[in-house]
Amino acid sequence: MVTRFLQLTVLVLALAATCAFAEGWVPTLAPRTNLPPQFMAVDMGRQRAFLLQSQGGALRTLQSMSCTTGMRGGGKLLEGDRKTPEGVYFLQGKATGGLDFDRFGNTAYPLNYPNPADRVLGKTGDGIMIHGRGRTFGPRQTLGCVVLENDVVDRLDRHVRINASPVVIADGVKWGETAKFGPPPEIVMGTKGWVKARERREGAFFEIYDPERFEKSAGMSFDQFKRKTLQEFSRSPWVDIRMQDLQVLEGPGYMVSAFAQRTYPQGEEGWRRLYWMRKVELWKIVGEEWVPQNLGPRPDYASLAGREIRERLRECADAWDRGDLKSLVQAYDRTASRDRDQGRDAIATALDKERGKPNPFRTEPSVRVTKDGVEAVLRPAGGQPRTFLFLPGNFESWVIAREHTAS
Repeated sequence: MVTRFLQLTVLVLALAATCAFAEGWVPTLAPRTNLPPQFMAVDMGRQRAFLLQSQGGALRTLQSMSCTTGMRGGGKLLEGDRKTPEGVYFLQGKATGGLDFDRFGNTAYPLNYPNPADRVLGKTGDGIMIHGRGRTFGPRQTLGCVVLENDVVDRLDRHVRINASPVVIADGVKWGETAKFGPPPEIVMGTKGWVKARERREGAFFEIYDPERFEKSAGMSFDQFKRKTLQEFSRSPWVDIRMQDLQVLEGPGYMVSAFAQRTYPQGEEGWRRLYWMRKVELWKIVGEEWVPQNLGPRPDYASLAGREIRERLRECADAWDRGDLKSLVQAYDRTASRDRDQGRDAIATALDKERGKPNPFRTEPSVRVTKDGVEAVLRPAGGQPRTFLFLPGNFESWVIAREHTAS
């Protein structure tokens, strides 16, 4: 009797899931902040694909194309179900050799299905691609892939970038003149918070995640993930993570934030993707992807950091001249040391006693990148040299971690 009850329960849940997916995902695409500059959308209901450009507050269609998708519709759940997945995906590469021309045409672009959000939901299967075909096609003729005309696929990467440009695949697509809302601010701020927490190796870093769901997407326990991450942290005393081209897109029941990431001084670079789902009222990371990739010309980090540190010290000098102790103290990390003083409160007391002295920040520093952080040495006229050690602070800013009389 119990066995029969369990079987019926599983059947009901499976039917409920099938009905939910049968409704189909229909996102609204409209101009807003944090859209990728170029991306694709596939409307399976209309069997149309679109090349889109977001620029200057406008979203325009560069090209509208006929396509064919899974013969059993969308909302792929299982390997071999002959459905096309619904969600936000990324081109993983470009294949041009060894393809069966009749089936795939000249060119194929593998997609990252199942993505981490798909794995959380238990979706299976692989081998989903955007590709051409060596013969004419009609609606809904594939085993799950998205097929376009050969000449379109052959030049697709002129408009979209491998690993960077998303492909939104949906049962239908609605178009809006303007978005009523931008991306959830929690996703934008949460992504920036992820960067800051990873830089500072704070315990709060792991609180951004949903451990139970993350285990499903990562294929490892959350404890294993924590150990692996802490090992990465231990390899270098400090890191400076630079985020560029932040884009945020909505998937069916999740959000994905993706950005170009450069990590200094180690020199790592590539694309980072964070997948978010709601847990009660909070957005939590349920999965992530890191794709190493050459991001193009790399700025000279020593020069970049030097300019930023000099600007930070000028801000300190201006705050000193104004008598703005509050702003000046904010330039120090909350756990900073200054000679024998430890922490912002003690440093504030010491600086307040020195107000009548010449401005100690109004000197051209010598700056260098060290294994412990970025060091600046100020040599005031008639005074002792002072050494400042800077570490990354809030998003792309610097804080003083240590200040002392130079030896």
